[in-house]
Amino acid sequence: MGRRDREPTIEAATSGVRARTRAAILEAALTIWARNYAASLTEIADHANVSRSTLHRYFPERQDLIDGVLIESLAVLDAVAAKAANNTTTALDQLTSLLRSFVEVGDRLIFLYADPDRFAGNPHWRPVGNQSLRTLAAAAQAEGALDPALPPAWIEAVFNAHIYVAAEAAQSGEDPVHVIADRAVRTLLRGVAPAGDPNPADA
Repeated sequence: MGRRDREPTIEAATSGVRARTRAAILEAALTIWARNYAASLTEIADHANVSRSTLHRYFPERQDLIDGVLIESLAVLDAVAAKAANNTTTALDQLTSLLRSFVEVGDRLIFLYADPDRFAGNPHWRPVGNQSLRTLAAAAQAEGALDPALPPAWIEAVFNAHIYVAAEAAQSGEDPVHVIADRAVRTLLRGVAPAGDPNPADA
């Protein structure tokens, strides 16, 4: 086998290593910054098992790495929202599917939304998905699945609170993510009333 025959294989292997290294750095940054946004690049490099100089070859400045995690996280949440929209038939099903799926990517949600001013002015920042939670809440009310007396904005706020609490619970690792997701859906739809009991507000 001549040199020309080997070159594509070598190039492909090198490209694969670079992609894996970049992905490892992004994953480490997400994991660290979702818990401590002030963490240093050295901490992230250590978590990714790469040197600080290697990290800087992929992301020369801290802002470059922040933007990388931001862009990737928005893309992941877009995919989650699209999957929920395509795999459900009712607005309520879409809401609960979103809640379950968002819990599974809780680190990304905390990274994106823990500080409402974190990405102010960042050109990469944009809304997730193409349908607002408020619109979905109103649609679920029209279906008769949610209380029509509640403003859709209130339902949206409660939904977001459940996501955040569930994402933080998932970070603790005390319970499996699917258990936390089930818990979040149950409390979103029933509050904290015991199963089978009437809603105290209706008593």
